[in-house]
Amino acid sequence: MAYIEKRNGSYRIRVSDGYDNVTCKRRFKEFTWTPPKGMSERQIKEELNRQAVLFEEKCRRGAILDDKITLKQFAKRWRSDYAEVSLKKTTLAHYDYLLERILDALGHIKLCGITPAHINAFYANLRECGMRINNKCRCKTNLRELLDEAKVVRKKLSEYSGVSLTTIEAAEKGEVISKDTAERLAETLNIGYGELFTSVYSDKPLSSKTLLHYHRLLNSIFEKAVKWNVLADNPCKHVEAPKLTKHEAKFLDEEQTRRLLTELETAPYQYRVMVNMLLFTGARRGEICGLRWSDVDFERKTIHIQNNSLYLPDYGMYEDTPKTQSSIRTVNIPQEVVDLLVEHRKHQEFDRRRFGDKWTENGMVFTQVNGKPIHPSTISAWLRKFCKQRGLPHINPHMLRHTSATLLLMQGLPLKAVSGRLGHAQTSTTSDIYGHCLQSVDEIAANALGEILKKKDEENK
Repeated sequence: MAYIEKRNGSYRIRVSDGYDNVTCKRRFKEFTWTPPKGMSERQIKEELNRQAVLFEEKCRRGAILDDKITLKQFAKRWRSDYAEVSLKKTTLAHYDYLLERILDALGHIKLCGITPAHINAFYANLRECGMRINNKCRCKTNLRELLDEAKVVRKKLSEYSGVSLTTIEAAEKGEVISKDTAERLAETLNIGYGELFTSVYSDKPLSSKTLLHYHRLLNSIFEKAVKWNVLADNPCKHVEAPKLTKHEAKFLDEEQTRRLLTELETAPYQYRVMVNMLLFTGARRGEICGLRWSDVDFERKTIHIQNNSLYLPDYGMYEDTPKTQSSIRTVNIPQEVVDLLVEHRKHQEFDRRRFGDKWTENGMVFTQVNGKPIHPSTISAWLRKFCKQRGLPHINPHMLRHTSATLLLMQGLPLKAVSGRLGHAQTSTTSDIYGHCLQSVDEIAANALGEILKKKDEENK
């Protein structure tokens, strides 16, 4: 028989689980049920009885495994049995980052005792200012003098640390860099992180997107607990998910795009080709860095995107499949980009002969000067510096992806075709991101239709 106890707007349902062999005391399994808002007293009573019967039946069948397990204990099992097996390394690393704060706040609570009130209080705390986990820093000493005195060759430091030369130069200037990057530099130089760098804090509140990430992770953990019969109900189902504040995708207009292409004509050749590839394919940064010559079909004027070049502090540089299955795709490229690739291959062949035995052959289209895989952040750092020098607006690789999609949609290309080039699993994803552009396209279509009808009226007069 189930015992029901009302507690602060929720109900604790307890079911006897026999007696403890040592203490001879009765053991109980329990879970907390919180009625959704808007339910009448009668509806609550009926649903409460239904939940009690279901819970009692699960306990009878041994389906409720452990009512004493905490969120921290279950999260460890969730990570080893599910996340490590099913998720990509980048996703897992992001979840580990989020889990640190989740477990600090809720990890000590029994899994079956976590209520919507606990989760709402956690979200309210996240919305407060000063909740950003610091991951930015700047050099607190004169790094340039330090490297010069130690006679450190920047190219060697870049090679051994995996940090781009542009980022090393930024650190020398005292600019803000990521903590992960700083730790790699400090480790390579065999100097304590705290001796070289100081943290840079931000009082800005967490973004709505970050709050939603916390919610989705918690929901995933509780869903697995329900599926694995460790928990009777997912408390996240009774919590209002953080609302996402939508921002328009940043992109270059036609004039800015033409100016960028003009300025690129005098840029180092590999970076010129990379930026053109990003712009004319709409591919992600890692997808371009992971491209191999075997993926390029010069006759058909296509590239086959099937690899993603990534970096994580715990793994270093590594390759993975693209973001989703639909991201594995073949994209057509214009003749101008084909010509750039042909010339780029000649440049690379020259470097190969110049380095001889020291050249690392891996078949990659874009590499370091010695043939080793190029770090994905290299193009971002170079592009930021290039735009600053040439008086261009701030541009990052993802803006070029947005620009590619926006310009195609503005030219009237079907949404499905653009979605396919971007590697989106659903056209709804594309329309959500580029809704502002689709509205402009609709206005153009309406005006065009108006012109057609206007001409027809004039002909009939």
